Amino acid sequence: MISVHRVYEIKDISHNHAHIEINPVGVIDIEIVEKKEHHWAEFKDLSFKSIEDHTRLCGTQERKKWTLDLDSKDAEEVTRLIAEARDEFEILMRDL
Repeated sequence: MISVHRVYEIKDISHNHAHIEINPVGVIDIEIVEKKEHHWAEFKDLSFKSIEDHTRLCGTQERKKWTLDLDSKDAEEVTRLIAEARDEFEILMRDL
């Protein structure tokens, strides 16, 4: 199982960058580089909301909610990568 790493520009006035790691064990890990801010969540605690010209990624980390505004194309890629990670984990568990 290999984690996938991507860096996206956050769609806000500061245009900070989010380093996102998608781990096949079912966890997304986000580091907002310029703010030195860290978020994570299990896949089951994620949701995506379309807002005007971008998509808001919403997560829950130890009962604390967080959001991250991404370009819609970047959010689509994150969604696809999460689906691929789930599939990879399912295949691995089936093979064991």
